[in-house]
Parts: sequence; structure tokens; C-alpha cells
Amino acid sequence: MSQSGEPRASGDAAEPAPGSRRIGELHLPPPPWVVAHRGASGERLENTIESCRLAVEVGAPMLEVDVQLATDDQLVVFHDQDMARLGGGDRRVVERMTTAELAAIELALVRDDSPNGEPLRGRAPSLTELLAALPSDFPIDVELKRFDASHSWLVRGAAEALAERRDVLVSSFDWMALAYVRVVLPHLPVAPIESRRPDAVLEAAAKLDAWSIHVHRRLANAELVAAARAAGRPLLVYTVNDAAEARELFDLGVAGVFSDYPAKLLRQLELAAPASLP
Repeated sequence: MSQSGEPRASGDAAEPAPGSRRIGELHLPPPPWVVAHRGASGERLENTIESCRLAVEVGAPMLEVDVQLATDDQLVVFHDQDMARLGGGDRRVVERMTTAELAAIELALVRDDSPNGEPLRGRAPSLTELLAALPSDFPIDVELKRFDASHSWLVRGAAEALAERRDVLVSSFDWMALAYVRVVLPHLPVAPIESRRPDAVLEAAAKLDAWSIHVHRRLANAELVAAARAAGRPLLVYTVNDAAEARELFDLGVAGVFSDYPAKLLRQLELAAPASLP
């Protein structure tokens, strides 16, 4: 955010002057946004190249993925601390595995909302592999997950993967990790995530000079929307798969929602036409 309080995003609720450019700018259409949560994770296995490419194909304006640090100091695209949920009960901890060890495992998940009970399958890529498979200018929200890894090594891995990429937002529940990002990658916008403490996340966003604020849907209310807007920061809410709920949030002033089903939500809300992949 600039010192005047003006947002740094094209497409934010209070848009900057046409043609202006700022450090930390994201090139997004005007809100509201439907962000693909872990890619199109309702239709392809979460956090895989396939789920992310599908998110691009269906016209999501941005996608979100989770990354953490493997033992070879590479960022791998994976949400959970261990392999239990997606690796057939394997209890190995992801931060104690190499990128190659993780990539060798066929992952599978039967979702509760799957219409036919068939598992979604795939493999976990490195962040570098994932980015190479996507259009170079496609906006992406990289959520840093940290369990026991060093903050400095985690952010060093992010710097190596993201330094040359445009239209990247770095988010995290770990606000200390975001503070490291602000030092190591000062040109990248950041977003604190929170599920319980609205006042705390507003304070963290101010300290971090955050681009946006991401909260659990139970925190989304008129007071928080107004506070985020007054600070010039879009408020995004996770995880929303119902069009009626999304409409209510957008009517409240929420700038975006994270959804497992971006194609369905975009279609039902009539927000975007499908994009294409090269």
C-alpha cells in the first residue's frame, strides 16, 4: 500500500490511475475474484500440475498452492505436514523427505463431495516444476507452510523459485515467514492468513504492508470488510464452493473467494469466460 493508503493492485476496489505501476502490483481483473484453491482441487488432485493447469483453462483469475521445504532445500507443492491423508497412510513427514522421494509417490484422495467416489490421483511437483508448466504471467498465490523448517531456509527456497516471476502473491499463516519475505523479496506482495483473530490479522497486515488479507469464512463480516477496505487491502475468504454463499460475501464487500470448483463458481456467478493454455 502506498503512503496515501491507495491499493497497489490493478483491479482493486479503489483502482490506481490507469497505466500506473507500483512495486507489489498484481495484474488482476476488477473484483470479485474466484481464486482456484490448490488449483481446481475439486476436479483434479490438489496442488498438482493437473489441477493448476485446469484452473488456468477454466478462466480463474488466480490460483493458490501450498508449498513447504523439502530436505534438499527445494520447495515442494504439498499442503499437509505428513503423507497420511494423500499417501495411503504413509506417516513420513514432508519436511524430512527429498523432492525426489515425494515425487515418486502416487498420491490419491477420495473427496467427500466426489459424485462417484473415485479417487483423484497425482504426484506432488516441486514449485519450480509447477511454475514451468504454467503461463509465465498467470497470477499465483504461493502459501508458505512451515512446521519445523527454518524460516530463513524456507524463504531462501522461495526466493530461488520466485525471484524472476511476476504476478506472485506470497501468503501464510506464519507471519514471521512473511516478515522474512518482505526482507528477502521486497518486490513481492504478501498476505497474512487467519482463521480466528480478526484484530490480529489487521494488525499483522499493517506491520507487513500486506497487499491483501485472507481469512476463514467465519470471520467475514461487515466490520472486517470495512477495516480492510479502509486500509486499502482486498479481503479474500476461504474456502467457498457454494454460489449463494459467494454472492453474499461479494455483496458484503469481500473482494475474492478461494474455491475448489472455480469453473462451476465462475459459471454460476457469470464472472469470467474460459481462458486457454498454450
